[in-house]
Order: sequence, then C-alpha cells, then structure tokens
Amino acid sequence: MAERFGRLGRRNRAAGARPAGRRRRTAAVGTAIGAVTASLGIAAPALAEDYPSWDEIEAAKQDERATQTEIDRIDGLLAGLREASEAASIEAMKAGEAYRKTVVARDGAADRERELREQAADAEEAAETSRMRAGLIAAHLAKTAGGDLSAALVLAEEDADGLLRGLGTATALGRRSQQIAEQAAQDRNAADSLGEQAAAATAERQRLAAEAEARADAANAAAERADAALAEQQQRSTQLYAQLARLKDTTAALEQERAEGQERERALAAQAERERRAAEESAGGDPAPAPGAGDPAPAPGPAPAPAPGPAPAPAPAPAPDLGAVETAIAFAAAQIGEPYVLGGAGPDVWDCSGLSMMAYAQAGISIGTHSATNQFSTLAGQGKAVGLGEIQRGDLLFWGGDGDYYHVAIYLGGGSILEAPREGVPVREYFIWGSPAAAARPAG
Repeated sequence: MAERFGRLGRRNRAAGARPAGRRRRTAAVGTAIGAVTASLGIAAPALAEDYPSWDEIEAAKQDERATQTEIDRIDGLLAGLREASEAASIEAMKAGEAYRKTVVARDGAADRERELREQAADAEEAAETSRMRAGLIAAHLAKTAGGDLSAALVLAEEDADGLLRGLGTATALGRRSQQIAEQAAQDRNAADSLGEQAAAATAERQRLAAEAEARADAANAAAERADAALAEQQQRSTQLYAQLARLKDTTAALEQERAEGQERERALAAQAERERRAAEESAGGDPAPAPGAGDPAPAPGPAPAPAPGPAPAPAPAPAPDLGAVETAIAFAAAQIGEPYVLGGAGPDVWDCSGLSMMAYAQAGISIGTHSATNQFSTLAGQGKAVGLGEIQRGDLLFWGGDGDYYHVAIYLGGGSILEAPREGVPVREYFIWGSPAAAARPAG
C-alpha cells in the first residue's frame, strides 16, 4: 500500500508545509527492488534469472508433473512479489504517518506560539502602563514629600496641625506609590515570562518545522522504494500470469482474477476467524478442542473442585448511529476515483486519515486530527474502540500497533473497506488487506 509524498494536500500547504519534490529515479527497477527488500530485512522474491523463461514453460508443458512443478513455482514467485510490494508499501505508510504526526505537532506549536505572542504583547502593554503610573506617583510624592514637607518642618511651630495633615498625606501617597510600584514589577515580570515562553514556542515550532521537512524527505524516499517494488510486481506479474495461462490453457486475465479472488478469500477467512474468536471470548473463553477419534481416553482422576461461575461478559459495543454512518460513507464513496496525495483532506485529493476525518465531519462527528494514530487515540479515549471481531458498517479499521497506526479505512461490511490507499491508486472500495490491528466506532 505505497503512498506518494511528492505533493502535499492543500490543507498542509496552507499550514506552511513545503511540498516535497518528486525525486528522479536513477536506478533500474530491478536494482531498486533489491534495495527495498534489503532495507526492510526481507528476502527478495527472486532475481531475474530465477524467473522462468518461455522455453522452460514450453518444456514443462510437455510433462504433467513438470507442468505442476512450474505452476507451483510461479505461484510462489507471485506471492513473493506481493509480499515484497506490501512490505515496502507499509514502510512508506509508516513514513507518511510519521510526517503527518509531525505536521500536527508543528501546527499545534504554531497555534501555541501565536497565543503566547498575543499574551506577551498584552502583558507588555500592561507593564508599560504600570511603569508610567508608578513614575507619575513617584514624581508627585517627591514633590509633595520633598519640597513641601521641608517647608512644613521649618514652619512647624506656627502650624502644627497643618504639619500633621501633610505628614498623613505623604504617608498615604507613599503606601499607594509602593503598591503601584509592586504592581509595575509584577506586570514587568509577567511580560518578561510570557516573552520567554513565546520565544521558546517559536524555537519549538521551528524545530518541528525542520523535523517535518526531514520526515517529508524520508517519506518521499520510502515512497520511491515502494513505487519500485510495485513496478517490479506489476512488470513481473504480467509475464508470470501469461505463463500460468499457457501452462493451464487459460488466459492471463483469468489467472489474475483467480489470484485476486484467492487473496480476497483469504481476507474474508481471516475476518471470519476474528469474529469467531470474538464470539468465543464473549461466551466465556475458547473451548478446548475435542479429542480426535483415535485419541485414547484420559485416565480418570480425582473429582475436580467446583468451577467458579463464568466471568460476566464484557459490555457490548454501542450500536452505531446508522444515519451518521451512512452520511459518512456516502461522502467517502463520492470521492471514489479521486487521487491520493499525502496531507490531502479534500476537496479533490485525499490521504487515508484525511478521508476518514472529513467523511465523519460531514456527519457532525470529530474523530481527531489529520493522523491515523491521533484518530484512534481520540476515539479510544472516548470509549469508542471495538474489537476486530465486532466491527460493523461505518467502523474505522487501523493498521499498525502499540499506539502507532499508519493507515485507516472505513469498513463497509462483508469484508470490504473504503480507503485512500496510496499515490497512484485512487480512493477505492477494496477488501480488508493485511492485518488490521484495531477498530473504533465513531458513530457509536
């Protein structure tokens, strides 16, 4: 499920993200796929000489046993190509999600910086006003308690009552001056503190902006590798399907349809198994497998202690709001065929979390920020996580694990999803691929 990061969506461009330029591919596809598989720690599906030639196919066709051997060989090669392509695609998705999370953090830091700059400006204005008030009071006090009071002391014997009144006024002014001076100092400290916080926020925003640039470059590089793996898969598969068709006396199109059908059947079987396990867990645990017909009966033992009562079944996940579900799905389905762009959140380009975010926004439901990781964290924090064996139409499926999710798709039911998968593959309806790690119910 490779993603392309050569263009950033409108939303991220508006937020100041630098479009990551598409890098020119200089190595041949075969060389690139070798680099992909080596960097991911997986075995290359095959080298060029490992692929069957047409002469080998014609020779194998003369012998039934050799024909089956060659068919098995080609099936293995096709599986290896799919695995290498998917592994490279997942690495690209992870790099893309790392970029998205950094962009979310960068935008949050920019908002924080803006708030602190505004607060610092207000505090600076208040500190300046307090300083001026303190200066005026000090000047007035100096005049009153300076020259006027000195004169009053000289004339004290003639007007003692006037002297006392002057001393009282000077004392009151002194107290007031002290209060204003203390307030001015507090206002200055607050302004200085907010200025320092704003400067720190600026530095953090700049750091995250630089990190976002680096992660965009890394995502671009991962996408190039995923593209190379996909190109290898497509190029090799075309000939392999044709060779299968020759061996089986069918057509390449039928062989490709057969392989895709088998892949879908495996995905449906995996989902059925998840649902079976969920049902068993809800019933109180996995039943022990029944012994086989040829297994000897165990020797009788002492009577077991009475078993404790079954643990209460977990509370069922809340039923979804069907109106909200259909609104979200209808919006997402209307985007089928539109291109994938990293950071895309509409109106005509999408990435995985941009599509899910905007689909549920149409239903008035906020599922988090433009990040698969954040969306699951947000929904789980609201108590909306559901088991993979309990998913219903409209639920969100997440790929990844350990609190870090690199892809999200909308579940349609019947083993199908609606997703923005990767660059070069538009928004589509597809079957559940790979192994989703978590699910959540936004409309629950």
